[in-house]
Amino acid sequence: MRRTIAALLAISFLLTASSAWAIDGYKDRHGFFIGGGIGGGPGAVHIADDTFDSGLEGTGDLGLAPSLIVGGGATDRLVFGAEANTWIRTVSRHGNRLNHQHWSFNAVTNFFVIHGFYLEAGIGLGYAFSDATTNQGDERRYQEMGLAGKIGTGFEYFLDGTIAAGMNFGYTRHFYSNVDFDTFTGAITLRWY
Repeated sequence: MRRTIAALLAISFLLTASSAWAIDGYKDRHGFFIGGGIGGGPGAVHIADDTFDSGLEGTGDLGLAPSLIVGGGATDRLVFGAEANTWIRTVSRHGNRLNHQHWSFNAVTNFFVIHGFYLEAGIGLGYAFSDATTNQGDERRYQEMGLAGKIGTGFEYFLDGTIAAGMNFGYTRHFYSNVDFDTFTGAITLRWY
């Protein structure tokens, strides 16, 4: 994880080191954009069946949370996007390694309140691979699709005319029939407008 963050910071520095990357230097959010983020945060899995333990029941263990987004700016203050993100964590419980991958595919809106500060909301589909075990070591894999919702806030700063770096903090909830999932994440982001 440290190597990934260090590599992303080095790439960000190299991309912004030359003013040649700023093709037109307009620094606005109109039109098409693409971006991504890398971060993490605590996540918790809640299973309806009390005989099974996810290893993440209310513990808030840290997981890795990368994301990708493509979209367009309607105005300089209002941006719409289609976002894919995941939260990944493996834990050990009762002699079993329990893998957790929680994906969400959301329609997201960013509203820029002041300068680079924005509020975020999104809704979409959630998909999970979530392992659980009993005290005796019996293992079960939950593989479910459901609804996902997210809210958050963030800040981005234009490094040049088209590249904006920032930080994003958010809460995501996935609703499944047998398992629910909550996470709070923070991420370093880059967007190309």
